[in-house]
Amino acid sequence: MIAEGTQAPEFTAPAAIDGEIRELTFSEHADGRIAVLAFYPADFSPVCTDELCSLRDIDLFNLQRDVTILGVSTDSAFSHREFARQNGLEFPLVSDDDGRVAERYGVLGTELHGHSRLAQRSVFVVDDRGTVRYAWRTDEPTQLPDVDDVREAVDSIQDDRGAIERYRTAHEHLEYGRSENESALAAYDDASWKVAAEAFGEAEYYFQEAETGFDTARRFAESDNIARASDRAKQKASHYRQAARWYAAAARRQADDERAIAAETAEDAEVALGRARGMEPIPDLYSF
Repeated sequence: MIAEGTQAPEFTAPAAIDGEIRELTFSEHADGRIAVLAFYPADFSPVCTDELCSLRDIDLFNLQRDVTILGVSTDSAFSHREFARQNGLEFPLVSDDDGRVAERYGVLGTELHGHSRLAQRSVFVVDDRGTVRYAWRTDEPTQLPDVDDVREAVDSIQDDRGAIERYRTAHEHLEYGRSENESALAAYDDASWKVAAEAFGEAEYYFQEAETGFDTARRFAESDNIARASDRAKQKASHYRQAARWYAAAARRQADDERAIAAETAEDAEVALGRARGMEPIPDLYSF
């Protein structure tokens, strides 16, 4: 079995994905996310069903922005498709039909109930840079992985470099949003209500992306200063987002000649905007 701390071997293989058979390349599918690779001997065996369904039911792995699961066995992609359908598995099942993927990961078994070249039951957690951070394997076909250990391994991947990259992307979205917001405010002051509503909507989109990105950076951060900066930035983006949403609503009310309601909504927007602007400047982290 490959050791923790090594690079996860790359592979390309057919897979059952969302009810379709498609070619899957591991690095492209992971795309900078944490990946959980679950090798298992065969579809439809009760133990394998229990294993994959246990992974499916961990709430953490429903956060697909950060974590992706891949099941891997030597069954065909067609068998995988039916297995996934019957068990409600929404993550890809890779067909390692010749056992080469299992062999690269050091988990190819020699024989099980008269079948050769089956994957041994094993789990690998790979971080966003492709490094194996957790590795588990058993020679006992009926033994299941400890999902709490898998969860802990995922939680422990708190890499500052990954956090900073996510923070920087979120910071760029925040700046785009602020620029669009200023244009929207100018249109609002000019009573160009439809233009303002559209621009505020665009600003809200960027602020939402920034808020999500800062939250992800906070969860990935290892050091306290980056976690604190991410949390403050998330709050700032949240205030901006709320202000843009309310301003957009006020602009639409003005366009419909509902001036009293528009004025009240604009007042709420001004309060949220004041909170965002009143927070101390957030760093862009490019100095780290």
